Amino acid sequence: MSINLSHSSLQLFQRRTRIVAVFLACFFVILITRVWYLQVLQGSFYKERSIKQRTRIQRVLSQRGEFLDREGRVLVDTQPGFNITITLEDVQDLDPTLKLLSRLTGVSEKKARETIRRAREKGTPAFQPIRLFTNVDWKTVALLEANQIDLPGISVSPEPLRNFRYGDLFAHAFGYLGEINRSELADASFRNYRIGDEIGKAGLEKILQHELKGTDGFRQVEVNSRGRIINETAGQPPFPGNRIFLTIDLDLQQTLETAFGKQSGAGVVIDVNSGEILAMTSRPAFSPNLFSGGIPQEEWNRLLHDPLHPLTNKAISGQYPPGSVFKIVVAVAALEEKVISPHETIYCRGYTRFGGRRFRCWKRGGHGKLNLTRALVESCDVYFYELGQRLGIDKIAEYAKNLGLGSPTGILLEGEQAGLIPDRSWKRRVRREPWFPGETLSAAIGQGYILATPIQLANLTAAIANGGTLYRPQLVRRIEDYEGTLLQEKHPTVRHDVPISSRTLNLIDHALEGVVSEKHGTGGRARIRGVRVAGKTGTAQVVRMRQEEEKQEELPDRYRDHALFVAFAPVEKPEVALAIVVEHGGHGGSAAAPIAGKVLRAYFKKTGRILEIADRHTTP
Repeated sequence: MSINLSHSSLQLFQRRTRIVAVFLACFFVILITRVWYLQVLQGSFYKERSIKQRTRIQRVLSQRGEFLDREGRVLVDTQPGFNITITLEDVQDLDPTLKLLSRLTGVSEKKARETIRRAREKGTPAFQPIRLFTNVDWKTVALLEANQIDLPGISVSPEPLRNFRYGDLFAHAFGYLGEINRSELADASFRNYRIGDEIGKAGLEKILQHELKGTDGFRQVEVNSRGRIINETAGQPPFPGNRIFLTIDLDLQQTLETAFGKQSGAGVVIDVNSGEILAMTSRPAFSPNLFSGGIPQEEWNRLLHDPLHPLTNKAISGQYPPGSVFKIVVAVAALEEKVISPHETIYCRGYTRFGGRRFRCWKRGGHGKLNLTRALVESCDVYFYELGQRLGIDKIAEYAKNLGLGSPTGILLEGEQAGLIPDRSWKRRVRREPWFPGETLSAAIGQGYILATPIQLANLTAAIANGGTLYRPQLVRRIEDYEGTLLQEKHPTVRHDVPISSRTLNLIDHALEGVVSEKHGTGGRARIRGVRVAGKTGTAQVVRMRQEEEKQEELPDRYRDHALFVAFAPVEKPEVALAIVVEHGGHGGSAAAPIAGKVLRAYFKKTGRILEIADRHTTP
């Protein structure tokens, strides 16, 4: 079949063919030009961008520095842990990803969204992993790895976790870790930290944060289109934080805490010649391991509302009436001011009358005639009522402050309280009242407004033992880097020398030794055969007795007296001093002195100087 085309039709066809040909030519010119532009002119730019899209820089967290005791035994280190992270650039659809993640892990989807929101507000890039959950277990890790194909952008990353090897041992001094917050991130000293990082929140973990942190490393990895790592191309290892050698002796620390048992209170053991803290406890305590990776809210609420205050470091923050322990201060003041001689006697008939009322002695039948030594040994209240009247409150306060009471000791911990040593000016300024003479009698036996912390009492006792030098209590001996190079070495710091004559100190030492060693001494349960121990018991009234006949054991626990005991040894050449406070323990001789005895035995047994431990003690 032949097709006959007219001349006009043929021209139209040829014109259209030329138009199509021109269009195709222009298209290919543009295409070739664009390819040339992209591959030649912009080739290096897009090559670099392509590399960036398939490579990632991942931070490798450093191990936190260790805490060690004075003998180099590790107390706190790190252990392997795993976190769940999300890289938003690799997430195709956030909602179903988070829902599946929550279903697999059982962790709140709301919490994950809040973490992502905070990271975005901080300006975290989409390619940077955001830590969603910490310290996940092996079962969760395996579950996520098995479902990785359905969780684009979700990764499991290893991270060192803080490991407090001995649980709640020395917990209040160590403190705990927690997630960095906004105000901390805004601080210039935390400029290299990110949302989700854990830092010290309390205790030495907080104070020595930058010593412990170390230097993070990195690794450069290649990822596929779903964000999964397919190769590691480069990297730099992290450098661990510094090692902190403490003054603490692990053996003494364990003995002190075990000796407390389930009792509430605090204890401090100190080297009298340097101010180094050998042991320090506050009971009840908490395990800092609870905070590793984030403490559950219900556990935090339990600790926060516990009436025994396990989160409070009572050794430095607990303020207690010192009771008869304060008689040491009054005795020193009386001898130095010469308001009494060592041989002058005062008669105790069980009470004294002052201002129209009776001030009773703890021994209802009285002690009879006593000189200063006997008054300290038997802890006669009536004797010290008389000394209080002779001295006056301002003079008592002067000596108490010289011996370190009424002001912080300066220990390297936050939250230390100053206690309270009242005088006439304090009463006018704070209470807007004059000082009443009867209040001096209460102050003379460590009651009334007077308050002291256990660490102040330990420091006071150490000053009496070493001849009048008041040290700043020390917790850190030295700091080394992870290779063992010495960075810092701490030396004893003297706050001041207390002006007390050797004659006074010798007399006080002799009397305090009698408290422990003599038949009628109130501290017999701290006695150690073969070691000369000096000490002083104290009983601090919590509430005034409603009736004179009412007995402590008949009161509810929370209303019973606090029991106190301070001591140092050996008397001839003192090395160690301590202070024990047992909350609502009753009498210092029966509740606090036995704890001190156990600690002192452990100390001297370790040095090989105890040949035989006494198995009989005088009970006051």
